[in-house]
Amino acid sequence: MLTDSRTLRRFLPLLMGAGVLAQTVLADTSARLAAIKSDVQTLADPALQGRGPGLHGNTVAANHLQRRFEELGLNPGFNIDGQPTFKQPFEAGRNASMAAARMGVYSGELDALTPITMFDHGKDFMVLGCSASAEVKGQIVFVGYSIEKGGPDGSYATYPENDAETPLAGKIALILRFEPLNPEGKSQWAGAGATWSPAAAISSKIEAAVRRGAAGVIIVCPPGAADPRCGKLDPTESTTRWFSNLQIPAALMSVDAADRLVKLCDAANPGGARSLADLRAMADKGGGRVVLGSHTVKLLAEIDRSPRLTWNVGAMLPGRGKLIHEVVVVGAHYDHVGLGFTGGSRSDEYGVVHPGADDNASGTAGLLAVADLLKAQYATASQSDLRSVLFLGFSAEEMGLIGSRFFTRSNQVPASAITAMLNLDMIGRMRNSTLEVSGTGTAEGFSDLLRPLFDASGLTVKTSPGGRGPSDHASFYAAGIPVLHLFTGLHEEYHTPRDTIDLIDHEGVLRTSELAASIAFTLAARTDRLTFTSTDRAGRGGDQPPQGDGPRMAGLKVRFGISPASYADGESGVGVGEVFPGTSAAEAGIQAGDRLVRWNGQAIADVPGWMELMSKHAPGDVVDVDLKRKGEDVTVRVTLKSRDQTPR
Repeated sequence: MLTDSRTLRRFLPLLMGAGVLAQTVLADTSARLAAIKSDVQTLADPALQGRGPGLHGNTVAANHLQRRFEELGLNPGFNIDGQPTFKQPFEAGRNASMAAARMGVYSGELDALTPITMFDHGKDFMVLGCSASAEVKGQIVFVGYSIEKGGPDGSYATYPENDAETPLAGKIALILRFEPLNPEGKSQWAGAGATWSPAAAISSKIEAAVRRGAAGVIIVCPPGAADPRCGKLDPTESTTRWFSNLQIPAALMSVDAADRLVKLCDAANPGGARSLADLRAMADKGGGRVVLGSHTVKLLAEIDRSPRLTWNVGAMLPGRGKLIHEVVVVGAHYDHVGLGFTGGSRSDEYGVVHPGADDNASGTAGLLAVADLLKAQYATASQSDLRSVLFLGFSAEEMGLIGSRFFTRSNQVPASAITAMLNLDMIGRMRNSTLEVSGTGTAEGFSDLLRPLFDASGLTVKTSPGGRGPSDHASFYAAGIPVLHLFTGLHEEYHTPRDTIDLIDHEGVLRTSELAASIAFTLAARTDRLTFTSTDRAGRGGDQPPQGDGPRMAGLKVRFGISPASYADGESGVGVGEVFPGTSAAEAGIQAGDRLVRWNGQAIADVPGWMELMSKHAPGDVVDVDLKRKGEDVTVRVTLKSRDQTPR
């Protein structure tokens, strides 16, 4: 029997007057709490590799979810090719891994080359995940920082204005990361509090070389740069999004190896072979190219790109009577960011397991608890008419809501048949019995319907009307379906390897699940259907229903550089939970604890509304942001950077 004081207080009335019933309730509660602990333990086990789509652990997680649905006696949630099934397969992009790599310096004619030195993949260089699968051989051309225009006055240029169309044709461009450095190894151009300016974008550097005909690209950190990324080579899997649709081989090289390459290939220089540091000093002062023509370099890159198969996992609790063909959806995503490559490691700790205990083993365990609670309630319910309940475990949420969007577009259950969707995402870190619920404005009278359930839960429920947001409910909202997102808040361990089992409040997961089950049953039993309302109208200057999926973090061109303190704190604006160094927000002096209230004079309604405002901007745009700071009104000017312009 549970002895936790909070649990005893919740069931005190039963303990005082209902004997056997009290024992039954506590026994059931104890069993459900044990199941939650077991499910979180299984899903967040490091052996599951962070459950990233395409990894073995993702398959194990999907199988676990199906097995648990079967144990609960639920029906398969999908009908595919005429067969009932618990799994809905789909592709979430492609895996990119190095299949073969080779780099060396050669002497002699192109048709009879003799190797002088070879470089070790993984130690001296790393093929980029965005590289084409190809081999190139040619002279090295040093192109400095490969910046077409940069500097405070825009006068810095690697390439002259009257450059021929293909001056790098047949050559391999050697490109420095970042931008011109000062003697301390820091940017000459970045503003106060910033690390690098927008000119440091890797994608722009590669694009400038490609436009000039480069047959291959090698990227290297400038020697002496004061940046921790210069001490390591980014794994192939982490660089797949550095450039889109690259048609030439590309690699990242260590400073020491690139220095050896430069000295070998510059051996014929009349003044003596230059070092990489010599070339950096030249590039720090101005643009220009240097042909290092003593020898030929060969670069082979072969990338294995295979479809990344994953599944939505679903189970149905059948309803009854005249409502049986209408559906309430309860969902949670079971995937996470794996080893940091799919979906994004906030801390750039690539190759390290990100367990995702809160995000979202907690929500998945909660989904199973809701299924258990509703199965028991349906078995004893007196109602002659009940809607069916579809329990959905989504995959590839971290990659951009791919699984939930696939489901809503698959017509497995038409949107017209879904009365509402409840989303459990990150419900494992409850503080002070407080829960955030967004989406309360997505149906007529939703708040009035929900308030008694919130009050009866014993939780402090902070509500927000918006139906958009960076989780799976947004896919249903975009389809015109009322939604609710239950969430216990962000934390420092979000999207890092430190989101671990030991930090989970399992009873908080159960309490959230009990509320979700109460809401789901209420929605399933009520005679009238909910009427969808768009929350996009509030504070956003429009009156049209949502189209498409709306802006998400993955679809924005710019990165502001904060994590919100809350997604549903009941106040207008966006509270700042954390400010990340080297970003637009940090440069502008924005601080944790601030609240963003206006954007270029337009009111910020909430996090989704703020994202919508950001979606209209391109890198380099300057916006005035009004904020509240300790009761004071402050206005800051922010220069927005590209999501790719904070080098990784």
